Formats: sequence, structure tokens, C-alpha cells
Amino acid sequence: MINVLENSLIYRIFRKIGSGVLELIKNSFLVEMFLKNSEGPKSTTGSVFYKLYSIIRKIIIYIFHVLRLDRLLEGSVFKLVFLWMSITAVFAPLLPTSFVILITFAGFGSLALNLFCSPRKKLQYHALNKYIYLFAAVYFVSVFTSVDVKGSMFSGFLTVYFLMFYIVVINSFNKKIQFDALVFAMTFAGILVTLYGVYQYTHQDLFGGVWVDTEMFQNISFRAYSTLENPNVLGEYYLLIIPTAVAGFFVSRKLIIKAFYFVSTALMMIGLIITYSRGCYIGILVAAAVFLVLLDKRFIILGILGLCCLPFVLPQTIINRFMSIGNMSDSSTSYRVYIWLGTIAMLKDYWLSGVGPGQKAYSKVYPYYGFNGISAPHAHNTFLQVMCDTGIAGIIMLILCIYKFFKELFISYMNQTDKRAKIYTISFISSVMGFLVQSLFDYTFYNYRVLLMFVIYLGLGVVSTTYAKLRED
Repeated sequence: MINVLENSLIYRIFRKIGSGVLELIKNSFLVEMFLKNSEGPKSTTGSVFYKLYSIIRKIIIYIFHVLRLDRLLEGSVFKLVFLWMSITAVFAPLLPTSFVILITFAGFGSLALNLFCSPRKKLQYHALNKYIYLFAAVYFVSVFTSVDVKGSMFSGFLTVYFLMFYIVVINSFNKKIQFDALVFAMTFAGILVTLYGVYQYTHQDLFGGVWVDTEMFQNISFRAYSTLENPNVLGEYYLLIIPTAVAGFFVSRKLIIKAFYFVSTALMMIGLIITYSRGCYIGILVAAAVFLVLLDKRFIILGILGLCCLPFVLPQTIINRFMSIGNMSDSSTSYRVYIWLGTIAMLKDYWLSGVGPGQKAYSKVYPYYGFNGISAPHAHNTFLQVMCDTGIAGIIMLILCIYKFFKELFISYMNQTDKRAKIYTISFISSVMGFLVQSLFDYTFYNYRVLLMFVIYLGLGVVSTTYAKLRED
């Protein structure tokens, strides 16, 4: 089939046109600037904060040496940063937030012990680092500028805490097998999440669900939410994990491992489908398109054919969900639009510092600006909500974090010669791209575990750019 397409006149014409357009884009000024790596470690190590950190670290290292704690902890399991980080990454979608906070604490502690026991140990540098730190700093300050300081403390400080877990992630790897093993374990966790979601869907009478407009969608009686308590949140998790599982399929050399990733991807796609999350449907299509095009531009033709075939193979319930996008008679759509309008009206007065992190601060101010008497716990748009939480500084830092993440990964993609590293990089570009699409329709950081997973994926993404440099054994 592919050979027939490639030998056809239409394909050759489209390929010629496409190659020309891609070449023009690639050589354009904006793309050249985007792919130019203009930052180095000196921009971080030369800062006042880094020098202060170095002084404090030297003092603690001296105390550890005097008390012989460095020798006592030599070879200790508590110094295995990769282990504790991996436990967090694997179990975050499975355990309650309170348990996840505890295991992230173990990850921070493990990294600290390594830094204090080993004077030669250095923190990994990436261009994204300082923007994550600044984003966390903005959230920290926003707690104290909140309209409800007490009500913002838990949400604000937990957001800062989970953002800083990025440091643990990027300092966890020194072997390729560690990265491969983590992708495998996270995919296995995705299977467990999916199996529970399928169980919910097949035993609907045992579980409650209130996320369906039954008047408009009479054929949809239940939306799976599994361990993540909300179908949209579950879909957001899938947007991150599915492209990684696909990368595992392409990267694996053993047939049995490839089979594992193929089955896992199929199961998780079923899990995503039964969330009936329209934003996540769009997100996974965008993620798939980005993944396949970056992997091989010949997939463009197959992708177009696949989109044309979708209406003939998808169940009517899913087609109806797609067709309802933008339909104001759908209560979910109209609900979001009115919330966006109310939030924008609120931001006209609170654009500088925001109202503060968390539902309590938002709910304290939003009712004065809400349309049609609609109440809401958040803005149902990540970018609007971050601006509500932190003001103009927060949204700028979020955009810079996203920009630096994609810049670093695309630079690696363009220059990478290691095929496995390139595929991993593509998968993280795709995951975050799909996640950000859903972020336009929902507040994707509302569930703290999904926020943590997003931060972990940012960290794994930048680590993938150095995958080829990691040790083989």
C-alpha cells in the first residue's frame, strides 16, 4: 500500500510541495533563532542564588564529613535517587495525593544526601532549569499576595513543591537501562490504571458519575475515571503516557517487549476512549500527528487517509462527542465558555498579581464576575487559571517554560544521531503538545498528581536529549 502511494504522481507532487515548504520553514529567521542554542551553564552558575547554594552546600558537606555521615551512608539505598524518583513516577497515578507527597519527599531527600555526601556530585544543567525555578518562585510569592492567603497556602506551596521535583528527575539517570526501565514501569502502571477504568465502565452500577449531559448524549451513560477521580483528568494522564508507550515500541529490540508496548498502547487507547473527553480526543490526535510526522514525514499521507477513514470506523457515540465541540446547546461547552468570559472579566482587574493559588481564592472573587450565575472551582483553561493564580508574571513564566522545553527538545531532535534517543525525544514533544492542547479546554493542573506527572515529563523530556550520552550498562 505504501509503495503504491509513493510511486503515484499525486504523492510525488505533494511530497515536492511539502519538502519545499518544510525547507523554507527550516531556513526561516524565526526557526533558525528557535533552534539556536544561546544559553550555557554559566548563565546559571554565575547567579547570586547559585553562589549562595554553593556556600550552604559546602557548609553541610563539612558537617557530614566531621560527623562521618558520608561514610555511614556509603552504599545506602537512601542515596539511590533513581529508585525514589521512579517510585514516584510509577505510583503517582495509582496512589492518593497524600501518599505521593511522602514518596516525593524521599526523592528530594535522596538527592540531598548525594549532594552532601559527595563533594564532586554536580547538579545537571539544562536550559529549562532556571525557568522552572522562576515559575516556582512566582507561585511561592503569589501565596502572600493572595486575596485569601490562608486558603492559598496548601495549593500554592504544593504547586511549588511538585514543580521543584523536576530537579530530582533530571539528576536521577546515569545509565540508558534506567531510562528504558522507567518507561516500561510507567507503561505497566498505565495498564493498571486502564484495567480499573475498564472495570468501572463494565460495572457502572457500582460507581457514580456526573459528567454526562444525558439529554444531548443519550447513548453515553458513564465516563470512566479510574484512580484519577475525573474522566478529563484520566484523559490528561493518557495524553502523557500513550506517546511514551509508543516510543517504547519503536525503541525496543526484543519482540516480546514490543508486544508488551503494542498491547499496552491499545489498552490505554481504549481507556482514553471511554473517558469520552473531547479535549483529550483532540489532544491525542495532535500528539499522534506530531509523533508520526517527526518520526517519518511519509506518515503525513497515511495520516490524512486515516483521518478520512475515522468517520467510518468510530462508534457513533464518539462521533457525536466530536460533532458537539463548539455546540452551545451542550451544557459542558456553554458552561466552559461562560466561565472563560467571567474569568477574563476578572483578570481585567487582577491581571497584575492574580487572586492567588487555589480554589478558595478563585471562588472568593469569581462570583462577582461570573456570567449567568454560574459557579466554578477554576477557570477550565490552564493558561487563564495560572494567570488567575499568579498574575502576569506567572503566565509569562509558564510560556517561557513551554518555549524552552520545546526549544531544547527540537534542537536535540535536529542534531541527534542516536535513533533511540531521537524517538524518545519525539515522544516527549508529542506528549507535552497533546497535553497543552487539552489545557486550552480544561485546567490540567487541577489534579496535583497530574501536575506532578507533567513536571516529571518535562524532566524526562530534557533527559531524553542526553540519552545518547548515558552509560550503556
